Amino acid sequence: MKRILIYIFSLVVGLSTFWSCDFETDIYTAIDMDNAFGSAQDIENALNGAYRNVGSYYYRGNRVIAIGDMASDVAEADASTGHFVAINMWTFTDTSGELLDAWTYAYKVIDQSTRGINGSLELLNGGNLPEGDDARLESALSQFYALRALAHFDLVNLFGLPYKAGGNNSQLGIVIVDQEPIEDFQQVSRSTVEETYAQVLKDINSAKQYVTGGINQYYFNEAAIYALEARVNLYMHRYEAAITAANKAIELRNSNGVDNATYLSMWRSTAISGEDIFTLVKSNDDNLSANALNTLYGSYGGQVSQFTKEKFAANDIRGGLISATNHPGKYDGIPSAAAVSNVPVFRLSEMYLIVAESQAQLNNISAAQTALLYTAKRNTDITTVADLPATQAGLLEFIADERIREFFTEGHRFYDLRRTGAVATIAGDDQFVAANFVYPIPSEEINSGFGVTQNEGWSDNLPNH
Repeated sequence: MKRILIYIFSLVVGLSTFWSCDFETDIYTAIDMDNAFGSAQDIENALNGAYRNVGSYYYRGNRVIAIGDMASDVAEADASTGHFVAINMWTFTDTSGELLDAWTYAYKVIDQSTRGINGSLELLNGGNLPEGDDARLESALSQFYALRALAHFDLVNLFGLPYKAGGNNSQLGIVIVDQEPIEDFQQVSRSTVEETYAQVLKDINSAKQYVTGGINQYYFNEAAIYALEARVNLYMHRYEAAITAANKAIELRNSNGVDNATYLSMWRSTAISGEDIFTLVKSNDDNLSANALNTLYGSYGGQVSQFTKEKFAANDIRGGLISATNHPGKYDGIPSAAAVSNVPVFRLSEMYLIVAESQAQLNNISAAQTALLYTAKRNTDITTVADLPATQAGLLEFIADERIREFFTEGHRFYDLRRTGAVATIAGDDQFVAANFVYPIPSEEINSGFGVTQNEGWSDNLPNH
């Protein structure tokens, strides 16, 4: 048996020949992948590797989250530092590093997850496992499927046009990976957005099939699987399915949430709070340092916009997380380390807002108000549903603003603008519709010659500066 430490280094992306300069690849050329997984421990090591890449600054530790804010109207980059300025000012190209990082590392997670799934199934089907290993393998399987679903979902929302309600969604999505990993030099092609979302839902259902209990909020637990399903269905405009999944996530999380004082303090702690469904944990020994979101909104000068700040009423406690100079306090670190902050993936608040928005879309006013009150009462002037809008249009407008108040610097806004088709002021264009825009596939992928085609005409839909 060969135990490979893929929790330290990724094995193969498979979609192109490029590698990050951080990785030395020569030592992997002799790995016999047919014998890579010989035990449940090998599988768990691989799972640790996948989580490591999810939490890296190349993926959800920074890039996908920061793009979600810096490409929108809720955050501003500091031109003097250069960090995320091209994304924020919409001067990026198909060679921009932030896009390449997100593409590369999401596919690393997809590759690791696919290999882990196959290795786990082979061990389970082989029988003669030590006592308890079947449960360990099923738990890993569930998490691999969920991580792969998340990575496909993130990629299609960067590099594919939004899912259209009632359409055939034949617009180009991404290269999907299902039963077998993509090997070096293999020719590939992009699937449609419809096919990509079908793969995401397929993996979510597989994650449910193998899920086991006892996994906390630092991992892709059962509540987090349903939280992902709720988010995906919201993006697909499948509102009844979104409500069902979000309510299931709320039920499984079994939390009453947090009071206002805890809400303000939880951002300075790495402990699990009643808000967390799945969060990427960081520590003094494992943090992103200069590449953390903390640094982007700290010494690199990133701020929330005045547009964002003006969304808060005087008695909204969340406004206390924004300073007089528009510095956001969600990533200020823990008392002993400024670069250490957890990065939320799913929070309880998101589930309530998904229910609220979906109920409003279905014109179920009372149900929408009830769900919305969970976050809205963080404005202490709002105490009952009677203080909330009572029309469908009023509720949907309030919920859109509420998502800004609740999720600023957590990476939702750009993706919200895309899925809703809303008009926003972006990079000086006060009539910009993000739903018409799709990022270019990184040029290194296109130029590798293995079949991935570019989003033709992507630059035609940039903001009119």
